[in-house]
Amino acid sequence: MELLPMENHKYLTTNMSFVYLERKAKPNAPLLVLLHGYGSNDADLFSFAEYIPTSFHVVSLQAPLAMGENSFAWFPIHFNESMERWTSPEEVKKATYYIHDFLSYYTKKHDLDNKNLYLMGFSQGAMLSYAIGLATKNVKGIAALSGYIDPRVVEVTNTTLSSIYMSHGTADMVVPYAWAEQSVEVLKDYGLTPEFHAYPQGHGINQDNLMSIIQWLKAQL
Repeated sequence: MELLPMENHKYLTTNMSFVYLERKAKPNAPLLVLLHGYGSNDADLFSFAEYIPTSFHVVSLQAPLAMGENSFAWFPIHFNESMERWTSPEEVKKATYYIHDFLSYYTKKHDLDNKNLYLMGFSQGAMLSYAIGLATKNVKGIAALSGYIDPRVVEVTNTTLSSIYMSHGTADMVVPYAWAEQSVEVLKDYGLTPEFHAYPQGHGINQDNLMSIIQWLKAQL
């Protein structure tokens, strides 16, 4: 299939601004939404687009909170007096609303089937992929990379979710590997069957990890 040009757009409304990269596909293609991690941007996961099967319509959304030049976050990370990290459930939920609004806008703009939707996220993006995908029946599959399920913000109502890919580095010092293992058990408790991959890496995605993600995407078609 011949690909249409990759584009960068900014959509402005009274209340929000959407910035994203996209690779279009033929009509009725499944939509794959990429959600980057803390401190990154829409170009990060979109760098994998050349490996993603061309049957997917791919869009990489940029987070709304600016941290610096080309650095964005979905929600803040706070620190207490002991320098322990914490996040606010309300701020995480606000990020899910932002993504829901984008999905509504984007699927209408491109006349896409919003019942054939896949989410792929890294770190913060993985947390939000869980939060949205596990509570939204339109989502067919989730790829959660180096993330975990936060029980404060995840409501599991989409128990017919057909496919979940999970990967995590055993040496991850940002999101502990044990949190990913706990997330696997949470999903199993709801009768879901995640495909879990562990890699000898830190908080990132190595070549073997990337290839297994692509194989999972191909299996969805």
